[in-house]
Amino acid sequence: QPPQPLQPSNVVELGSGVGLASVAAALLGCRVFATDGMPSSIRLLQENFERYASDIPVTPHASMLEWGDDHAVDSLLQNQLLGKLPDIVMASDVVYAHSAREELAQTVRRLCPQGHTDGRVLIAHRWRANPVDEESFFQLFDDEFHREEVGLEFFPEDSYYRTRSMM
Repeated sequence: QPPQPLQPSNVVELGSGVGLASVAAALLGCRVFATDGMPSSIRLLQENFERYASDIPVTPHASMLEWGDDHAVDSLLQNQLLGKLPDIVMASDVVYAHSAREELAQTVRRLCPQGHTDGRVLIAHRWRANPVDEESFFQLFDDEFHREEVGLEFFPEDSYYRTRSMM
């Protein structure tokens, strides 16, 4: 039986940057909590969410969240998500910084702990200079999550994109 399409969900985006993925999720009807560790990104997120407010059914929330800060994650869960775990934790292009991987993994686990069977973690990643090193991040979750790679057939016919990518 094919999987059921996602219903509008509570989504937390980690390392939101300009908020493109958050806007896309909000356009699909999701309730989105976009987070970033940079104050300048939070301002940019708020500006972008205001810019697209008339097109989005539910305007995303932007808030500071530094990876590895369990207190901040718990505050997000209690104050923004009203004590619920998110249905989806998503991030895009966040694994390249080796120095923050352990904190990122800690935050992902806090938002989608073992036993949260309805939770999904979606990480969009493009392999860069050291794929073996980057792969070690994803291997941290091998005992906790089912992992799938998106096939190259879903990417444009372009040499830049025709390399291994992960989602």
